[in-house]
Amino acid sequence: MQEPDIKNLLESTRQPGKAGHRALGRLLRLIDDNDPAFEQIDNLVKSTAFRAMRIGLTGPPGSGKSSLIASAMDFLAETTGKIGILAVDPTSPFTGGAVLGDRVRLKGPIPENVFFRSLASRGSVGGVSRAIWPASRVLDWWGADIILIETVGSGQLGTAIAEVADIVVAVLTPEAGDGIQSMKAGVMELADCFIINKSDRPGSELMMKELQLIKEEAIAGGREVEIYMTCAVKNEGVREAIDGIGAMWDRLKKNGQIEKRRLIQAKGEISKRAEAELHERVIADIGGMERYRDILEKWGERVLMGEATVSEASRELLKITPL
Repeated sequence: MQEPDIKNLLESTRQPGKAGHRALGRLLRLIDDNDPAFEQIDNLVKSTAFRAMRIGLTGPPGSGKSSLIASAMDFLAETTGKIGILAVDPTSPFTGGAVLGDRVRLKGPIPENVFFRSLASRGSVGGVSRAIWPASRVLDWWGADIILIETVGSGQLGTAIAEVADIVVAVLTPEAGDGIQSMKAGVMELADCFIINKSDRPGSELMMKELQLIKEEAIAGGREVEIYMTCAVKNEGVREAIDGIGAMWDRLKKNGQIEKRRLIQAKGEISKRAEAELHERVIADIGGMERYRDILEKWGERVLMGEATVSEASRELLKITPL
């Protein structure tokens, strides 16, 4: 198979219309597939990394994150230069790719200055994909001013979004009710903004009161939190939320918080990349995936029989590899 011309692809992203989008799509496909070209891509775009504002949206399934993004996209496309949208989807057991297609969740035409891409979660815990970081850098290269990152609907597990986004937005619905209390130990303590979507439904005012208490706790702890009410399908409250989030980003950048958060992002990516490469090295040194699975199965059987512990099995597995 012919090696992709990465330099040409990167230059092609600057072309207007579909030509630029096709080049972007191919680059992100290489990244999502963990292609060997990943390192060359990353090396060529590193000088423009961390330029765009990165907004992460998380929340339980059915909260309307996709509808909110679609509504926000229409507004941002008219007021902002370029917008990148990365949506993390569950991995297909058949293809290994994202279950939802790029345009399934956004109905209607996508403006020329907006690029949308689904990325497969590939089993990542926390609702994000490790491809998010390098994919964001490619969108920075393309010239995105804002990058919206939508996680897999995962409730409490959506905490990993804080490692990839400058500002975390938790999208909730009035039906969440008592779920707020159970979520407080997770994403609720990380969110910078709460959006009560589908606010035309009963229970919105009660949820607002509950979130106000969380906001007061955050402020007492020295953390800024904002709350907005929207009805994405009716385009109600969306512009106010966008303006408020943008103003918050400006304040956080001015007081140095964005720089601190981006350091956390960089450290998180380095850690996850190192873990992934270590795992791949173990498999390679053992003799490939098939042998690795055979060894795991044998040790698994011994653990179930009470003949070994998981710690013993792990240590013995690592002894096989010359790390």
